[in-house]
Amino acid sequence: MNHFAPGVFTISLPLPWEMDSVNVHLVELDQGYLLVDSGIATEECFDTLEASLKAGIAGRSVAWSDIRMLCLTHYHPDHSGLCSKILELSGARLLMHRVEAEYLAEVARDNRPPFYEQALLHAGVPEEMQARIERAMRDVRRNFRRYEPDWILDGGERIPIRGGTLEAVWTPGHSPGHLCLYSPEHRYLISGDHLLQFITPNIAWHPDQDMLALYLASLERLRSLDVDLILPSHGEPFRGHAERIAEIAEHHAARCLEIRRRISEEPLTAHELVERMWQPKLSAFHHHFAVFEILAHLDHLERRGQVEAHIRNDAQYWRLKA
Repeated sequence: MNHFAPGVFTISLPLPWEMDSVNVHLVELDQGYLLVDSGIATEECFDTLEASLKAGIAGRSVAWSDIRMLCLTHYHPDHSGLCSKILELSGARLLMHRVEAEYLAEVARDNRPPFYEQALLHAGVPEEMQARIERAMRDVRRNFRRYEPDWILDGGERIPIRGGTLEAVWTPGHSPGHLCLYSPEHRYLISGDHLLQFITPNIAWHPDQDMLALYLASLERLRSLDVDLILPSHGEPFRGHAERIAEIAEHHAARCLEIRRRISEEPLTAHELVERMWQPKLSAFHHHFAVFEILAHLDHLERRGQVEAHIRNDAQYWRLKA
């Protein structure tokens, strides 16, 4: 358990993926603690969390009953997988953004987004690759379950903590109801997956929403905050949030430019763009995320009148708009 910011203790939990760890944060309240995120639903992850709590803070172990609140930054399995077990052991109140709770209820119903299969079809993903993706995602999806939060957040709420408050900041993009938590008194930001130091979070296509525009607007919302230290869900704490925000915006602008360049040469599906833009070829697990990210960028460009699609054999072939 590491102590990087006043009253915040960070625990790194193992993940069974290429990204091998996720950070959860224990924040001191006047009485007890707020836990931010839960880790994934594996025995190794749970055992690591339990051992960290027993090792405790300043020689004093943290009992499950000391966890009074559990706040999920977003619904993804590495952040919410152990939620039900922690709630059962601790009796804590669950905090989630309203949009995230509603979206998770949809996803949990079929263990996939309701638009998922249609999106793969429009992306031109071959049936063989769709089957491989289905197998690769099976273990991830079994973590999805519906929750009824005790405190539904809309953004702007202030959570009392020892020595100050945490402001809930709604930052849609990586997920529809992603939350960051900002301490104006101590000038730190618990950023979830929204703001990471060395990688950019996956921005996936959703129907009827420009997810990339939402993400970039959310980044700009953070730029004006008086932040000294970022506490992310992956990687070490870092400083210079405004500079990192500028780098990420440039990254997405460059990706949009590359997509436009490639489809100026010939019409391409989202699946074909992934195969050309990522070398060597991705595993089925990562191909799934790359397809949805390319779809989000294409949607963003289409809404700005820069690209258009025509349908051939149920797949969308994208080209520059004349």
